[in-house]
Amino acid sequence: MGKTLHTNDPTVSEDKVWSKQPTSKIFNAQGIPENAVAGINRVVKLEIFVEGKAIRFFKHFKLKQSAVKHHEFDLILAHDTLGSAENHNLEEAQSFLGKRITVIFRYKDVESGPERTFVGVITEVGFSQEKGSLGNIVLTGFSPTILLDAAPHIQSFGGAQPISLNSIASEVIKEGLGQEKFDFRVDARYGNVPYSSQYEETHYNYLARIAESYGEQFFYDGEILHFGKLPPQEKPVKLVYGSNLSDVKIRMKAQHVNPTFYGYNSSQHEKLTTGASKVSHTSDIARRAYEISENTFKTPSLRIAPINASTFMDVDSSQKGTTGSKAAQVFITSGDMTVPFLYPGCIVDLEMRKTDTSDTSYFTKLMLTEVIHEVDARGYYDGHFEAIAADTGFIPRPEFHVPKAEPQVATVISNTDPLNQGRIQVQFDWQKNNTTQFIRMMSPDAGGTDQITQNRGFVAVPEVGDQVMVGFEYHHPDFPFAMGGMFHGQVGLGGGVDNHIKSIQTRSGNKVIFNDTEGSIFIEDPSGNTYLMDGKGNITVTAPKNMTFNVGENLTVNVGQNMNTTVGADQSNIVGMNKTESITMNSSQSVGAMKMTSVVGDASMMITGKLTEIIDGDVLSETKKERNEVSEGKIVTQSTGTNEHHSDKIVKNNSAEKSNNF
Repeated sequence: MGKTLHTNDPTVSEDKVWSKQPTSKIFNAQGIPENAVAGINRVVKLEIFVEGKAIRFFKHFKLKQSAVKHHEFDLILAHDTLGSAENHNLEEAQSFLGKRITVIFRYKDVESGPERTFVGVITEVGFSQEKGSLGNIVLTGFSPTILLDAAPHIQSFGGAQPISLNSIASEVIKEGLGQEKFDFRVDARYGNVPYSSQYEETHYNYLARIAESYGEQFFYDGEILHFGKLPPQEKPVKLVYGSNLSDVKIRMKAQHVNPTFYGYNSSQHEKLTTGASKVSHTSDIARRAYEISENTFKTPSLRIAPINASTFMDVDSSQKGTTGSKAAQVFITSGDMTVPFLYPGCIVDLEMRKTDTSDTSYFTKLMLTEVIHEVDARGYYDGHFEAIAADTGFIPRPEFHVPKAEPQVATVISNTDPLNQGRIQVQFDWQKNNTTQFIRMMSPDAGGTDQITQNRGFVAVPEVGDQVMVGFEYHHPDFPFAMGGMFHGQVGLGGGVDNHIKSIQTRSGNKVIFNDTEGSIFIEDPSGNTYLMDGKGNITVTAPKNMTFNVGENLTVNVGQNMNTTVGADQSNIVGMNKTESITMNSSQSVGAMKMTSVVGDASMMITGKLTEIIDGDVLSETKKERNEVSEGKIVTQSTGTNEHHSDKIVKNNSAEKSNNF
C-alpha cells in the first residue's frame, strides 16, 4: 500500500539468521523539503483502505502513536460514505469490525512526494447522531499490538534446552499477529535463554517485559513491530522552528539513572554482580542532563536482576537495559508540527532560532517517541510530537506489569540431574510439550560442612511421576523451585483412624512407620528385615537371613534379667585374646554329642565347693609329662571291678604313717 520495505542486515544468533526482515525506508527526509511551500501548510491527502476496500471520503481522522503503548485512532465518516445510508443498525459498518485498516499520509496533488503508512485494527464501530443530524459512522481502533494484549495466557519456552530470545519473540508475535497479515522485525542482541515463562499476562505484556529485562527494545512504529535492537536509522527529517515547527518545549529532567542488579547461580553457588552501567549521549544537552542526574540522585538502588542469570554478563545486559530506558528520558522535547510523515522511532534534526535573529541553526538530533496526527475533511493537518535524544540505542520503558507467580502443582518429569546436584525437572499442568529446566528441591535441612561437604541434611529427591508443589523465588515466574511432594487421590492413603499413622516409605519398599496409638516405631525393608519398638519397652529385630555385627572396638551387652540364645545349627566363638566369664550363681551346660576343649597353654579350674563328675562311659586321661594329684584330705579310689596300676618302671607308695595294702 505505497510503502517500500527493505531488509536489514542479518543478525546471527545460535546459528539462526534473522534476515530479510522489514525496515521502513521511505526517504521522507529528502521529499519533505522538496515539496514544502514557504509560509503555507500543505494540504494532506489520506488514502484509507479497510481490508483492501477504499474509503473515499472521511470527516475527521485522529491518530495517537506511542513507542511505549498501543497506537489509537478514530475515523469519522459521513453516514453514507459506505454506500447506502447507515443508521444505528450498523448494517454496513459492522463488516469492518476486527478488520485491518491502512492509512497512507500524502501531500495532496503530489503523487511522487513523501508518504507514511499506518496499519491498524478496527476494534469498535459505532454510529453517532446528534441534534437531529443524519449521523456519522465512527471507526475506532488500535495498532496491531492490541491483538497481542487481548487476554492473559500461560506458556513457557526453553527448559529442556536453551532457546534464543529471537525464537521466543518471533513465536509469541506470530501467535498474536499471524504469519503474513502484519509486519514485524526481530533482531535481539541477547542470545540464548535457559527458561522463560509467560505467566498470567498478555503476549504484549510478556514481550514488553522480556525486552526490558534483557536490554532489548520493543515498539510499533506504525508499520512494523520491532523487537530487539533499534532499526537502522533513516536520514533525519529536518524540523525547523518557525517553519514546520511551533510551540516547542524543551525539558531537562533530573532523575535516578543508576540501578544496580545482582543475580545468583545456584549450580556454581556464585553471586553475580556487575559494575555501573553507563549510557552514551551524543547530544550535549542530553549528556549534561544525564550527568546531572547521576550526580543528583545517589541513593543506592540494588535489586535482583529480572532474569534468571547464569553469568555476570547476563546481569550486565539486564542492568544496561533498565539504565538505558531511564537515561533516555532525561532530555525531552515536544512541540507542534506540520509534517504528517513522522512516527515513533523516526529521527529528526531540530533547528532552533538564534537569539535576536530569524535565522535558525542545528540544535540536536531527536528520536520521536509520541506523535499525534489530526486531519479533517479539507485535508488540514495538526501534529504534535514528543521526542528523546537520539543515538543512545534505547527508548523509554514500554508499559507493562510484572506478574506475581504463586505456588502451583507440577509433575516430576526427570530426577536425573545432569550436574548431579539433586535437582528435578517438572512439568506444570498448563505445559504441553515443555518442561522447566532442572530446578532445586527445598529441604528441611540442606548444606555442607568441613566434615560433610555434600548432602548434609535431609535428602529426598522425588520420583518421576510424583506431584510436587512449586514455588517461585522473588515471585518471579522464571525462578521455580520445588517446595515438596503432594499426595493426590490415587497415591494418598492418609494416617488412618485418628491420624495415628505417620510413615516414611521409599520407592523399593523401605519404610519407617510411626504408630501413635501404640507408641511404636516399625522399620522394614523389602527382604523382610524388621525392627520393631513396640512402645511398651520391647524391641524385636528380625532378619530372614543373616545378621552381622561389626564393632571396631568394644561391645558391651547389659541384660537386667534373663538372656536366652538359641542357635539352630553351629555356633563358633573366636576370641583373639583373653576371655573372662563370671557367673554369680549356677551354670549348666548340656551337650547332645561330643564336646572337645583344646587349650594351647595352661588350663586351670578352681572350685571352692564340691566337684562331681558322673560319666556313663570311659574316662581316658593322658599326659605327656608328670601328673600330680594333691589333696589335703582323704583320697579314695573305688572300683567295682579290677583296679590296676601299670608302670614301665618302679612303683613307689610312700606314707608318713603305717599303711596297709590289703
